[in-house]
Parts: sequence; structure tokens; C-alpha cells
Amino acid sequence: MPPHSGQSVELDPKVTPLQDRARATYEQIIQATGELLPEVGIERLSTNMIAERAGLTPPALYRYFPNKYAILSEMGRRLITAENETVEQWLRSDEFAIGSDLQAEIESFAALLDRLRDVVLAHPGGAWIYRAMSAVPVLQEMRRRASKDFIKVILAAVIDDFPKIDQERVRGAVMLTSIVNHAVTETMADDYPTAELLRREAAKMMSLYYRDVVISRASTASTSGA
Repeated sequence: MPPHSGQSVELDPKVTPLQDRARATYEQIIQATGELLPEVGIERLSTNMIAERAGLTPPALYRYFPNKYAILSEMGRRLITAENETVEQWLRSDEFAIGSDLQAEIESFAALLDRLRDVVLAHPGGAWIYRAMSAVPVLQEMRRRASKDFIKVILAAVIDDFPKIDQERVRGAVMLTSIVNHAVTETMADDYPTAELLRREAAKMMSLYYRDVVISRASTASTSGA
């Protein structure tokens, strides 16, 4: 049984490898975990399985990680960092434009979701890491912190374009769309074609939702100031 969020579980690596050989071993552990997740699932996954798949002895694995949850946590941190970088690049680009041409907005959101999908697929474990961050109580706090940081980044970008926006409504929009993206990503673990369909629909939904949030507020502010 996975530990509950109230239990004390070490989630940090024991060491940060500096030498090439140590870094290679570290990455072998990450890669082996990513391969095993879709094969055995989160609960059945064990450090002994990971060590065997990585071609290591269990003591060798324990030099780097105290338990399987620390490995999953490291994989989650990497994935979250890569996703946040992708979103920040999108926000800084000319693609980020809300309240202009609707079709262009839909295509922009679709392109962002495609990039986020590619980020997930490029990381060991892929969508299974999302599932672990949802299913394992001790990893849920990491996901909550990541969501808070994500909200701050999006909120700052929208406020920069629409200073009089209702910030609480934008915060709610970011939270809801983030939940939708997480759900779609988790679906990739079991049903990739359905996830692709949901991703296209999510792009339309997000475009219309954000458009309503910013335009309705902008119109209200413009009217009240007239």
C-alpha cells in the first residue's frame, strides 16, 4: 500500500551524481522505472524490480535513492520543470494572444497542448508519472505546489495584457484548465487515441473559456469607464 500524505517518506535523492559513471547509473534507474511503470503499475513497482531492470544490485540503487517514491518524485520534478518551461516559452511568444481571432487562438492552444504531450512522451514513464502524482498521497503535495506555481505564471501573463481583469476568475480558469490537461494526460497511459481526441476538444474549450473571461471583463471595464 502506498504511504499516506501524513506519513514521513524521504522523497529526495540521496546524492546528486557528478561523475559521468554515476550520472549514467542514475539515469539507468530513472529509465528502468519508466519502463516498468506501464508493465507492473505503481503499487506493484518495487526497488528490487527497478534494480534488476537497470542491471544493478539493490544496494547500488540505494546509494542514489532511498525508496521507489523518491525515484517517482525525481521523475515528477523533471516532468513538471520541462512542462513549465514549455508553457513559459508559449506565453512569451507571439502565439499567446487572447481576445483576437478565435480560430488562431484555438490553433495556439492546440499547439501548446501538443507540445506538452510531446514533453510527457519524451520523459521516462510519461503519463504514468502524472498518474503517480495523482494516486500516491506523498506525491500529491508536489503536484499541488506545481499547480500553484503554474497559476502564478499564467495569471501574471494575462494581467499584463488585461490589467483590469478579474484575477479570481482568471485563477479559477487556470485551475480548471490545468485539471483538464492533467486528466487528458493521464488518459494517455491507457487510451492514447482517446487522449488525442480529448486534447483537440480541450484546445477549443480552453480558447472559448479564456476568451470569455478576458473579453467579458474588458468590456465591463470599458463600459464602466465610459
